[in-house]
Amino acid sequence: MNVAIAADIYKEALIQSHDGIVLINKLGEIEFANPTFLQWIGLEEKEVIKGNINRFITLPTSKNWKGVMEVTSMKREKQSVWLVVNSIERKGEGEIDLQILTFRFFQKSGLDPLTKLPNRYMLQSRLDEMIACSFYHDTCFAVLFIDLDRFKFVNDTLGHSYGDLLLQQVAKRLVHSIGEKNMLFRTGGDEFICLLDNVTGEANVVEKINKILKAFTIPFRLAQMEIHVTISVGMSMYPYDGNDAEVLISTADSAMYRAKKKGRNQFEKANVEVNAGAFERLVIENYLRKALPNGEFLIDYQPQVDLKEDKIIGFEALLRWNQPDLGRIPPSEFIPIAEETGLILPIGQWVLERACFQIKEWEQAGVYSVKVAVNISTQQFLQRNFVDTIKSVINKTRINPKKLELEITEGMIIHDIDAAISILQQLTDVGVKISIDDFGTGYSSLSYLKNLPVNTVKIDRSFVFDIDTNPSSKALTSAITTLAHDLNLHVVAEGVESYQQLSYIKRSSCDVVQGFYFSKPIPSTKVVDFLKKMKQVV
Repeated sequence: MNVAIAADIYKEALIQSHDGIVLINKLGEIEFANPTFLQWIGLEEKEVIKGNINRFITLPTSKNWKGVMEVTSMKREKQSVWLVVNSIERKGEGEIDLQILTFRFFQKSGLDPLTKLPNRYMLQSRLDEMIACSFYHDTCFAVLFIDLDRFKFVNDTLGHSYGDLLLQQVAKRLVHSIGEKNMLFRTGGDEFICLLDNVTGEANVVEKINKILKAFTIPFRLAQMEIHVTISVGMSMYPYDGNDAEVLISTADSAMYRAKKKGRNQFEKANVEVNAGAFERLVIENYLRKALPNGEFLIDYQPQVDLKEDKIIGFEALLRWNQPDLGRIPPSEFIPIAEETGLILPIGQWVLERACFQIKEWEQAGVYSVKVAVNISTQQFLQRNFVDTIKSVINKTRINPKKLELEITEGMIIHDIDAAISILQQLTDVGVKISIDDFGTGYSSLSYLKNLPVNTVKIDRSFVFDIDTNPSSKALTSAITTLAHDLNLHVVAEGVESYQQLSYIKRSSCDVVQGFYFSKPIPSTKVVDFLKKMKQVV
């Protein structure tokens, strides 16, 4: 093709483009501006040519750049744009001759008003472009689905104004972490999606994710308060995990949920086989929403045995779900879904009330000497009216509060120990017993125990499982027990299933044990008969 003809074709393409196109020289003077740019700025071509681009925008210092910038028109109107800067250098000299600026002006619906990030509308448009470009050039890119861990609790405990402030700071930190060549979107709530363009491979993406996770080790400052927030990240890659926008986003989303399920503050890669189970999760969630009104839940009770007195002193209430179509669904499958959807609040309230009513029913059958331990979810514990809820249930069921024990985990208290101490002290004043469940698996900070108004520490089953073969488990169990006793706390060992485990537990001076060695969880209707056999019904 004739060079002159080709030049005319390229110029016509720039003129017809729906994006604003501007060419500037090394002094920042405008050499060319297409009609789209001129229309928005509100000037004629002759008023723009040889004028400095700084009249409208402050350009980044990088030779090549892409991201969100703010442009000012001659009417002094400001608008955020998606800007791409490409530099043309002299051959072999490294000196910039020209820079090509491509402006994509957001529609009003394309920008998130809180964080000023492009939203889901722009995400779809940009993803379609990247897919077409990557297909043409045979390159790959990555989609990162990023979600804040426990953001709902920030809103519930501090208020939405603090939540909004946190989201703004998170957006800035993410933009800084992902680098100026990549694009970040806020798709709703505390969800963000990052597009990593033209990556060299999976290792390159993992390196970037680790940099992002590291950035969140630094606390955020909200007014006069410091708060630690982590994120869970799911990644998918084009073309390996999908070749259209919807699939890439959904696979990254599924990977993010797996990261949360594994404990949060980490990332997971897309997995086609795992994603096939997403439909099963959706089915379980739909059934779960109907389980409570349909009366599908029940509670089994696992005995707790005092080793010194050789008698049962209490039971742990264990939630069970018998779904008519799916059969018995393990708690490990439906509890995480209940927590993610917020269904854990009404379900937890039902468990609490049912267990307290059960205490009263057993008293009427002659059982007066046992207490019942109920697991409390983080969402329940962090509700502002939690103490009032406990008082209301006790009054409603007319039980002795000393017969109710609430099991909480380390993670519930470590983020705001002062607030946790206040809540626990109020519960203790009511007469309710408090135990720390799964001790040793979370933050494992033994020092904070001395400040907490708790009665019992429960050693997690992961230590008991190999206590007869693992020296570390033996040492940790003994250390926890010794410290707890020094603080006048009782120690319960969970998951005792063999005589060998029981022997080591006794040597560690634990006070109480529970596990299959003594008894599997018992239906509520059989508890009284079980205690009669143990000669513990007065």
